Amino acid sequence: MRRLTLVLLLIAGIFLFWMLAEVGWAPLRANLTRVGWGFPLLLLPYGVTTTLDAYTWRRLLPDAGGRVGWWRVWSLRLEGEALNVLTPTASLGGEPYKAAGLLNAGYPMEAALASLLLHKALRVVGLFVYILTGLALALLFLPEISPFLYGLLAGALVLGLGVAGFIAIQRRQPCQKLVGLLKRLHLCPLALAAREAELRQIDERLAAFYAEKKGLALGLVGVQLMGWAVNALEVWLAFRLLEAPVGLTAAVIWDSLAMIFTGLGFFLPASLGMQEGGNILLAVGLKRGAAFGVAFSILRRLREAVWMGLGLLLALRRR
Repeated sequence: MRRLTLVLLLIAGIFLFWMLAEVGWAPLRANLTRVGWGFPLLLLPYGVTTTLDAYTWRRLLPDAGGRVGWWRVWSLRLEGEALNVLTPTASLGGEPYKAAGLLNAGYPMEAALASLLLHKALRVVGLFVYILTGLALALLFLPEISPFLYGLLAGALVLGLGVAGFIAIQRRQPCQKLVGLLKRLHLCPLALAAREAELRQIDERLAAFYAEKKGLALGLVGVQLMGWAVNALEVWLAFRLLEAPVGLTAAVIWDSLAMIFTGLGFFLPASLGMQEGGNILLAVGLKRGAAFGVAFSILRRLREAVWMGLGLLLALRRR
C-alpha cells in the first residue's frame, strides 16, 4: 500500500506540476498575494463541517454519552479523515483507526464497525444530494456553463450509482455474504471465521437501522448535507480574498460541482490532480481564468494541509 501511494502521488504530482506550469507562475503568484493575512478565515468552515460530522457519528453510537465524550469523537473523526485523505483507499484508510479508537473506548467491535459503515453511507448520500443541488442551481442561475453540465451530470450519475450500490450492499447482510464467499473459495482467514458471530451482529445492526430508524437516517442526511454546504462558505471567502467576490449561490454551485471531480478521484491520495483539474475547468467555464482556478485550488490545499496536519498531530500524540 505504501508503494502504491508513492506511485500515485508521483503521477499526480507530475500532472499537477504540468498544470501549474501551463497556467504560469506569475499570474498564480499575483492571485495568491491578494489573500495576505485573511487566510486563517478559510480554516473556519471546515471546523464546522468536522463538528457536524462528529455529531452524526455520535448519534449512530449506542449509549454514546456514557462511553466516549464529544471531544474524543471530534478528534477521532479528524484523525481518521487525515488518514483517509492521505491514502489511496477510496476514503477508507482511516476507518480502521477510528474503529480502534472506539474499541479502546469500550465499544464492542460490531457497534464500532456498524457506526462507521452507517456514517460513511449517510455522508455520501448527503454529498450526492449536495451535488444534485449544485447542478440544479447551475441550470437556473448560470446558463453560460450549460455546455459543461452534460459531462458533470454524467460524473454525478457515476457517483450516484456508487452511492446506491453502497447502500444496497449494506442492507443485504454484507459481512455474512463476504465470509460465505471466502469460504467457498477456500480463502477465508481463520481469524475472520472466528468472528463470524460478531460479523452477523454487524449485519443485524445495519439492517435494523435501515428498517427501524428511517426518520433518524433522514435527519442525519440533512445534517451531512449542511456539513457539505458549509464548504461553500469557504469558496465564498476565498473568492473575496482573491478580490473576485461572488454570491453564496455561485459559491454553492462552484463547490458542489468541484466535488464531482474530487469524488471521481477517490483512488488518488487527496484526489491530487483531479481536484485541481476540476477547479481549473470550472474557472474557465465561469470566465475567471485558469490562473484563478489554480490559485483557489492552492488555497484549498493549504486549508487541507492545516487541518490534516492537526489530525496527524493528534493521532501521534494519542499514540
